[in-house]
Amino acid sequence: MTATLRSQREALAEAWRQGMSGREILQRSAALVDEFIINRFTNAAAVRQARGAIAVIALGGYGRSELYPSSDIDLLLLHDRRSKKSIQAVVEALLYPLWDEGCEVGHSVRGVKDAIRFAQEDFHFQVALLDGRLLAGSEPLFQDLKTQYIKKILDGRRHRFVETMEAHKLERWQKYGSHTYLLEPHLKEGKGGLRDIQAMMWVAKGVFGLHTLEAIESSAMLQTGNRQALENSWSMLAKIRTRLHLLTRRKSDHLIFEYQEETASALNYKDAGGILGVEHFMRDVYSHLQTVSVMTDLFFEHVHEVLGLTSGSTAEQQLERSIVARGGTVRLTAPEELHERPYLLMRLFLQAGRTGLPLHHRTRQLVSANLDKVDDHFRTSKRVARVFLEVLTQSEAVFAVLEAMLSTGLLTRYIPEFSGVESLAQHDLYHLYTVDRHQLQTVAELTALKQQHEELFAELKNVEVLFLAALLHDIGKGRQGDHSQLGAEMAVAIGQRLRLTPEECATLSFLIRHHLYLPENAMRRDFADREFIRQAADLIGDVERLTMLYLLTIADSKATGPSAWSNWKASLLAELYLSIKACLGADHHIEQGGRDEEEQGVKWLREQIMARLGGQAARIEIADLPPDYLLSHSLETVLRHLAIHAEKSTRLNQQVLLFPEPGTRSWSLLIMGPDKVGLLAKFCGVLALHNLSVLSAQIFTWPDGTVVDTLEVVPAASCSFEEQNWQQVERDLNLAINYRLDIGYQLHERTLPQSSRTLRQVQQLEHKVVIENTTSQQYTIIEVYGGDNRGTLYQLTQTLADFGLAIHRAKIATEVEQLIDIFYVTTQSGDKLTNEETKEKISMTLMRIIGVEEAELESAG
Repeated sequence: MTATLRSQREALAEAWRQGMSGREILQRSAALVDEFIINRFTNAAAVRQARGAIAVIALGGYGRSELYPSSDIDLLLLHDRRSKKSIQAVVEALLYPLWDEGCEVGHSVRGVKDAIRFAQEDFHFQVALLDGRLLAGSEPLFQDLKTQYIKKILDGRRHRFVETMEAHKLERWQKYGSHTYLLEPHLKEGKGGLRDIQAMMWVAKGVFGLHTLEAIESSAMLQTGNRQALENSWSMLAKIRTRLHLLTRRKSDHLIFEYQEETASALNYKDAGGILGVEHFMRDVYSHLQTVSVMTDLFFEHVHEVLGLTSGSTAEQQLERSIVARGGTVRLTAPEELHERPYLLMRLFLQAGRTGLPLHHRTRQLVSANLDKVDDHFRTSKRVARVFLEVLTQSEAVFAVLEAMLSTGLLTRYIPEFSGVESLAQHDLYHLYTVDRHQLQTVAELTALKQQHEELFAELKNVEVLFLAALLHDIGKGRQGDHSQLGAEMAVAIGQRLRLTPEECATLSFLIRHHLYLPENAMRRDFADREFIRQAADLIGDVERLTMLYLLTIADSKATGPSAWSNWKASLLAELYLSIKACLGADHHIEQGGRDEEEQGVKWLREQIMARLGGQAARIEIADLPPDYLLSHSLETVLRHLAIHAEKSTRLNQQVLLFPEPGTRSWSLLIMGPDKVGLLAKFCGVLALHNLSVLSAQIFTWPDGTVVDTLEVVPAASCSFEEQNWQQVERDLNLAINYRLDIGYQLHERTLPQSSRTLRQVQQLEHKVVIENTTSQQYTIIEVYGGDNRGTLYQLTQTLADFGLAIHRAKIATEVEQLIDIFYVTTQSGDKLTNEETKEKISMTLMRIIGVEEAELESAG
C-alpha cells in the first residue's frame, strides 16, 4: 500500500462532501480496512510459521461492511487446537499495525467451542457473530464456526432469539430514548435509530435466513414501497452519523444541539418560511427516524404472527360491527365497508383507546391506504367529530392512540392544519419533543391530571374543548408571527368543522391565544398587586375558563420537559390561580370594591397585631407600617419581624442580619438592617458570589429606616441548606454595604472562562427591556430579558439604584438559558417613572448590560 490507512480513511471526508451516500462511504471505509488487514495477514511471518488453522473474522458493523469513521474495528481471531501456541504472534502482527494507524480495535481470540460457549452467554457477542465475515485464513474453520452457531444457537431456539432481541430493544429504548421525536435523538440506539434496523436484519437473517432487504421484501415481510422508504432513511441516517464521527473525531452517535446546526449547514439546509435551516434539517431527521420505527415495528409484528408469538387472547371479541379484538390487537374485519362507512376509520382508534390495544399492522396499513375517504364531508361530519372528541377524552393510553393516528396519516388528513407542525423541531433547550409530539404529550398529561384533580374537572361543562385545546395549543408554530395568536385564529375554523358551538369555538380560541398567560405571569408578577389580579380576572372572564387555562398550563409545562416544571413553578401557578379565582368569585375586579376591601384588610391586620401583642409596646408604631407590607405578609410573619426588630434593635441600627430558612421549593432569606442606597444590588451580588440564585424578592422599608427584605433563593451548585455557610454570607453582606467588598470585581474574576472552548448558546435568546406603567397602580414595572450570566442581576439592580430608583419587588425567572428579571420600582419621591428621557436612558443602559451593543441599539432605533 503506497498510502497509509489513516490518510485513505481521512479522504472519506471529502467523499462525504462530494455527496457520496452514507452506506457507500461505510462500505468504502470497510473495504480499505479489509485490504489493510488482508495484506498484513498474508505477509506476516508469524502466519507463515504458524501450525494449524487460523481465521480472521470481521464482526458486528465491520462484519456487515458498515464501518463508521470512528467505530471500533471488531475482530475475532479464530484458531484450532494446533495453532493455539502460535496465535499470540499472529495477533501482534495484525493489531500493532492497526494501532499504529490510530484505529480502535476490539478483538477476541477464541477456538470454535469457546466462541459458541461465549455467544450462548453474551447476546451482544451472539449477534456480532451473526454478522461474521471471513477476511483471511481458513475457510473450513470459519464454516465450522457457522455450522456450530446454527446448531447450538439457532436450531430450536428461534422463538427465544426473537424474544431476547425484543427485550434488549426495549431496554435500549428505555436508556437512549423510546420516542423518535426527542429534540436530541440518539441516531444509533434510540427508537427509530440504526440499531433498530440491525435488530430487524438480525432476526431476518437468524430466524428466516434472509440476508438483505430485497430478500425480506420477496418474502412479503416488507412491502415494496416500505422497503424503498426504509432504504432511503437508512442511508440518510448513516450519512448523518458519519458526519458526526468526522466532525467530532470520535464515536459520536448523539445528535445534540451543538452538532445539529453544523450538520444542517454541511448538508446545505437554509432558513426559509420563518423556520431555521437547522429546524428544517431536524424535521427531516425525525421523518427518517419515524420511517425506521414504523417499518421495523411492522416487520416485528409479521414475525410475531409467523412464529405464533402474538400476545393476548386468540379468541375473537366483537367490539362493534366490523371491528374486533384478536391476538392483542384491534382489527378491521371487513375493509370493503369503508366505502359505505368511512367513519370506521375514526372508530378504529376509539376502540383502540377504550381497550388499550394497538391497531393490527394490516389495519394500520388499511387506514393509510384509505385516507382519500377523509374528504370535506368526513371532516365536517358531526358523527365523526363526536368520535374524535371521545378518542381525546376516553382513551386509556391516549398518547399511543394519537401517535398511531398521526403515523397512519389520519390525524393530519382530518386536521390538515396539524401537518404544519408534524415533526417540527424546536431548536432550544426548553422543549424535549418536536411540536407535534409535544401536543400529543400534553393531551396525555391532561388525561393524567383527571385523576389528580377530579374536583377541578368536575367544574367543567365542556371538557372536550379543554382536551382539544391541549392537542392544538402550539399549532401556530412554524409560521412567521405570534404562534399563540395564529393558533387561536386557526382553532376557530377547526372548531367550526368539528361542529362546536360559537361559544365553544370562542373558548377554544381563547385557551390557545392565552395558553402562556398563567406561566409567564406566575414567574413575573407580584400577586400582592391587586391591580394585576383584577386585570387578569377581567381578561379571563369566568372561573371555568380560568380552571381550563390552569389545567392546560400544568399539562403543557409537564409535556415540555423537566426544565419547564418544578415544585417552585407548581406552587406559583397554584397561588396565582387561587388569587384570580377568589377575585372572580367575589367580583373583586370592580375597582372601587377592591380598594375598599384592601383598606378593610389593612385595618383588620393592624387590629389583630395589636391584639396579639397584648398591650406590649413595639419599637415601631403599628399604624405606621406600610399597607402594602401588611398585605404582603401573613399575620405570623409580621409578628416575627416585629419580634426581631425589638430583640435585636441595637445590632439592626449598625448592620444587616440574615435569617435563612429551608423550604421544599426554595430557601427563604429574611434580611433586616439599616436602609442604604443600592441595598438590593449588593444583596444580589453577594448571593451570586455564594452560588445562590435569586428567584424573587420583596423589599420593604419601615418608617424608621429598617429594611425588611425577603428573598427566595436556590443553590446554583449542588449544595444542601446545612452545607451553606450562612455566617459567611451575612459577613459578606455587611462588608458589601460598607464598601469593603468589591462585588463587581469579585464577580468578574469568578466568571472568567475556565477553558478556551466557548459554548455556543443553542437557542435564540430574547434581548429586550420593557418599561410600563399600566399593570400596577403604584409601581413602574421594568422587564429585562437577556442571557443567564452570572453577575447580571447585580449589574441590573445596581444600575437601577444609580438612576435613583427604589426597587420594591423583584421577580427573577430563569428558563433554561433565558433570564427574565422583573422589577417593581418607584422614583425617590415615591412616584412612578414617567419622564420619557429618563426611561430611554435607563432602557439603553440596561440593554448594554444584557449584551446588546451600541450599533444594535442604533439600528433598532
